[in-house]
Amino acid sequence: MRDQFNSRELTLVDHAISVSEELVSDHYKISESQWLRNRFDIRTRAQHKGTFTTPSDDVFAEVIRLQGSLSPVGRAPQQYDLYLICLQDHAILREVEINQEVSLYPFLLYIVVHELVHIVRFGTFLQNFGLKKAHRSKEEALVHQHTRDILQPTQIHGIEKIISQRWAIRHIDE
Repeated sequence: MRDQFNSRELTLVDHAISVSEELVSDHYKISESQWLRNRFDIRTRAQHKGTFTTPSDDVFAEVIRLQGSLSPVGRAPQQYDLYLICLQDHAILREVEINQEVSLYPFLLYIVVHELVHIVRFGTFLQNFGLKKAHRSKEEALVHQHTRDILQPTQIHGIEKIISQRWAIRHIDE
C-alpha cells in the first residue's frame, strides 16, 4: 500500500482544494481578503512528513493551529492564527482502495470542504479550536451537516455516496 499521492493524484488534490475553497467561500459569503485574514495552508503527507506527528491511521486529515505575529514597521506586533490542513495520504488511499463506494476526487473534495468548514468556524468564533474530546462528536456531526449542505447541490459524480456515509462523521478529526 502506498503512503503518498502520486503525481496524477496530486493534480486531483490541487483541483479539489481550488473547488473546495470556492464552494466554501460562496456558501459562507467569504471574500478573498477574508480568507487571507483566516490564514490556512493545505499539505499532503509528503509536505508535512516529519514536521508534525501523524494521527491514527483512521484519520483522513488533521487541522493544526499555529500562532504567529506580524511586526509591521513602526507598529505593534499583530497576533494571528495559521491553520494547516494535513492530508493523510496513506489513510485516504487505503479508504479508496478498500471501499468501492469511494472515488478519490469526491472523497478529497469532501475532506477539504469539511476541514475548511472547521477553519471558518474557528475563525468566526463559532467553535473553539481546543474543543475537549468529549464534545467533538457533536461538533463533527454539525460540520458534516454543513459539508453536506455545501456539496449536495454540486452534482459532482460520486459525491452523494461520499456524503451519505456515516464514517465521514466518525473518522475525520477524531
